[in-house]
Amino acid sequence: MAPSAALPELAHFLRTRRARLTPEAAGLPRTSTRRLNGLRRAEVATLSGISPEYYTRLEQGRQRRPSPEVLDALATALQLDADARRHLHRLATGNPVHQAGPAAAAPDVPEATLRLLASITPWPAHVVTPMRDILAWNDAEAWLLLDYAELRPEQRNFAWFVFCDPRAPRLLTDWEKTARGNVHRLRHALAADPHNERGNRLVAELTARSSRFAAFWEEHDVRGPATGSHGFHHPRAGRLDLDYTAYVVPGTHKLELVVLTAAEGSPSHRALRQAAADR
Repeated sequence: MAPSAALPELAHFLRTRRARLTPEAAGLPRTSTRRLNGLRRAEVATLSGISPEYYTRLEQGRQRRPSPEVLDALATALQLDADARRHLHRLATGNPVHQAGPAAAAPDVPEATLRLLASITPWPAHVVTPMRDILAWNDAEAWLLLDYAELRPEQRNFAWFVFCDPRAPRLLTDWEKTARGNVHRLRHALAADPHNERGNRLVAELTARSSRFAAFWEEHDVRGPATGSHGFHHPRAGRLDLDYTAYVVPGTHKLELVVLTAAEGSPSHRALRQAAADR
């Protein structure tokens, strides 16, 4: 991605971060006549140690190639976390790793990873691409959510499932948390590979089909691989609370093996073990 192509995204990202940072959070006084909830451009410039004119050009997409020092100062002023800081630098430098061409096929999952996936009973697990496409899953995952083979190949995608499949709100105890997480991961992935045909088609489809997706996308939040937890409403086992961890699969395609587990002896752990015994 050339730097000029990154400028609109950089400008949009800066505007969204500025709009959500209050003067109080930034250590600035709020006057009685102030109507703006977020920071003014001049305030961000002052906190960053740059001129208001320079910052305005950044937000308008007219300033090219800000230095790493300026980007770090902006990240500190806007109180960005580690993922957002990396995203800011990536948008400004325009140096993503482009991997997939317009007609690229889905990558193959290594055979050793498939064997591991099948062997980690009773834990639900799957292999996913940066664009959230589900390439492989085990029997426990099919039991927990659904057998993705039921879906057309282009629908075997977590973001598509969450926003377009009517089963998702019933199965996920915190639908909005999961939905936002998938949007954040898509933002992160497309910043790294902005010409990815699959990713851009997916965002366009979800934006057209789901107003919630469009609203979450406009917020311009990002998140890289992480650990966390999900709650599920299983039709037979009831409430399940599971922790997830993503393991990077070595190779050129940045695949992740995601495994869901539960604490030893917990009701969720017992339910998973019973389900494995019944299969």
